[in-house]
Amino acid sequence: MPHLHAQTLKQPRIHTRWYLLADLLVCLLTWVLFYYLRTLFYTYPFSMPPGFYLGLALYTGGWIFLHYLSGAYKSVYLKSRFGEVVRSFTVSLLGSFFLLFVFILKNPQENNRQYYVEFFSILIPVFVCTTLTRLWIIALAQQQLRKGQVYFNTILIGSDARAYPFYQDFQQNAADSGFRITAFFNTNGEAHSNWPDGVKRFQGLDQLTAFIDSSGVEEVIITVDKQERDLIIRILQKLSDREVNIKITPDMIDIISGALHTHNVMGTPLIDIHSGILPDWQQQIKRVMDVCLSFAGLIMLSPLMLYSMIRVAFSSPGPVLFRQERIGYKGRPFYMYKLRSMYVDAEKDGPRLSHDHDERITNWGKTMRKWRLDELPQLWNIIRGEMSLVGPRPERKFYIDQIVPLHPEYKFLFKVKPGITSWGMVKYGYASSVDEMIRRMPYDLLYVENVSLGLDIKIMFYSIRIILSGKGK
Repeated sequence: MPHLHAQTLKQPRIHTRWYLLADLLVCLLTWVLFYYLRTLFYTYPFSMPPGFYLGLALYTGGWIFLHYLSGAYKSVYLKSRFGEVVRSFTVSLLGSFFLLFVFILKNPQENNRQYYVEFFSILIPVFVCTTLTRLWIIALAQQQLRKGQVYFNTILIGSDARAYPFYQDFQQNAADSGFRITAFFNTNGEAHSNWPDGVKRFQGLDQLTAFIDSSGVEEVIITVDKQERDLIIRILQKLSDREVNIKITPDMIDIISGALHTHNVMGTPLIDIHSGILPDWQQQIKRVMDVCLSFAGLIMLSPLMLYSMIRVAFSSPGPVLFRQERIGYKGRPFYMYKLRSMYVDAEKDGPRLSHDHDERITNWGKTMRKWRLDELPQLWNIIRGEMSLVGPRPERKFYIDQIVPLHPEYKFLFKVKPGITSWGMVKYGYASSVDEMIRRMPYDLLYVENVSLGLDIKIMFYSIRIILSGKGK
């Protein structure tokens, strides 16, 4: 789910830094309490032993890392009290078990009672203090929403017959929810005459993306009949590269079947069309894996990269590194780095995709491509957050502009970060034509709709096998 940046009328919004500051204070308090509570069960007096401050630093870093992995540091305004209680208990339990394990390894005891004391001396204070601070911050955020001091810029898209009753229901039942409807994009017929002046009306979708960009829209609610599947897909394609939360009003069959996850917002059940494909905690773990494995790769493969760079320098005149603009997450351009495998000015006559017998590729370049050595600098792109280890391969705008008119669903690939390897790369390798890009696309779309940490690991395994066998192309 994308981050929401609430529009502010009177007061500044409550940032997730409040969570971080509260967690730092909780860590300090509970670390001191841990030593104090032990004195209630043992005879020795309260004191700060050697290594107290080092332990505090490691203890604090560990808890902050666990909270980060759990997705705690997301928009405060989207959190629920119950959800935060469950999250706080889960993190507190996992962290306490880990600390108990460390304590057992460091100070084995004959009496199991002492293990229970250590465990609950951490679990109870951490859970209680974390939960209380979370609930207090959420209460402040929800108070701002109720008073209209902070709101989310929301638009409706769909037919007037469905959108206007929805708007009326919202006005009657949930006007203080924090969602402020500022525009309506009518997909068929004339706009209802009773729409208030505060809601801008548009015919069709031509101005949709421009309005989202200029007005800072954060929430989009689609009120379209399920039978209008093509229209829904067209709307989602237009929104695929915009940082907005998307919801859709369900048909009764969706609610009865229970096949879709819904929740109650603005007095009306809505279906979330998640733009954040993975759950928060899996997104954080994926990012940590990307960074850690990329750093490890840069260190472990640095001799091989240095050797490759020297060979590039001697293979032909020109720079060792090559950068090229590609289109990445949410359709944003970025510069992707590679070791140069072609002669300089290989595209002086315009963009051209490479192929197996391409004379523009140097002899050493062919070897690098076979073993995918030219991709090693992209580990830096991953550390910068522009790419991931696994994700659809990023392409140039020149080729995307040729694909999208024929296959608009290509834009759904922008829902995730591009990667060094992908399901499509495992099946096809490098694309030597636009047609091959299109044939590779279904596999990458399958990845986007079924992304998981397990699938990432499987794709990395197959990619490594292809590289070690020298079958890259």
